Amino acid sequence: MPGCLLKSFGRFVTQLDVGYQLSGPEVLLIARLKNGGMGKMKKWMAVFLGVLSIALLIPAGLRAQAGATGAITGTVLDPKGGTISQATIVVTNLATGQKEREVVSTGAGTFNIPSLTPGNYSVEVTAPGFSRFLIEKLLVQVTETSSVIATLAVGKVTETITVHDVALPVELTSAATGETIGAETASTLPLSTRNFLTLLTLSAGANTELFDSAALGRGQVTINVNGQRPTNNNFQLEGVNANDVNLPILDNVPLPNPDTIQEFKTQTSLYDASSGRNGGGNVQVIITEMPTSFSATTS
Repeated sequence: MPGCLLKSFGRFVTQLDVGYQLSGPEVLLIARLKNGGMGKMKKWMAVFLGVLSIALLIPAGLRAQAGATGAITGTVLDPKGGTISQATIVVTNLATGQKEREVVSTGAGTFNIPSLTPGNYSVEVTAPGFSRFLIEKLLVQVTETSSVIATLAVGKVTETITVHDVALPVELTSAATGETIGAETASTLPLSTRNFLTLLTLSAGANTELFDSAALGRGQVTINVNGQRPTNNNFQLEGVNANDVNLPILDNVPLPNPDTIQEFKTQTSLYDASSGRNGGGNVQVIITEMPTSFSATTS
């Protein structure tokens, strides 16, 4: 493929020299391309295409974790507390029913599954000579990492140890501070103008002026995080920049209905570069996924 591109470019240079009357800088450029410049350009073109090919072939799991995603990490243990390597971990998205990722535990028995869409997942762990370990429901929140300790029992693979629900432990993998607001809070708390931004002050360190509930439309919400100006905040919707074109605020940008929000989080400090843009609050908003099936009744 690179060879074809370079040959085509060479033919283009030849045709350009023959078919058009060139003068000045154009003649100098063609002369340089013919007198050894083409060889250098071929080398640079080959290097560029090689780097581009490698970048496109890098697995998604090796890329940096985006700010609008979460992760699952854990350790696979035997009944005596020893680690189990080469165990198979399968993660399935409960909202879509699709298998999201399949990984193998390391020599230390650990595993890491980054870049997961926030939501509920099932985690299945299997290893030869041990019973199957299944977590039916594990919540993954935006910008956070959920930890799992899978203790496998000696037995047949047909036997299953099922964990019906897992309480989220204290976040130990990141020093970022912030508060995650779920769908129930966003949709059930009374909002006079249906503007979910009024809930951002539930995070420690965030405050706002008294909201004018009598204002027409959605009203204006000005959030100050750790005493900084509102223009120091950063708003992302599904990982995409949702700031106003003029200033990094969300005053003139269309807002989603609170009933469509799965969760949102205001990170107030110490978040990493994947979430950064400004030094103030970092707001990540996730929209509820569409169901895989619909039902209706007629009367």
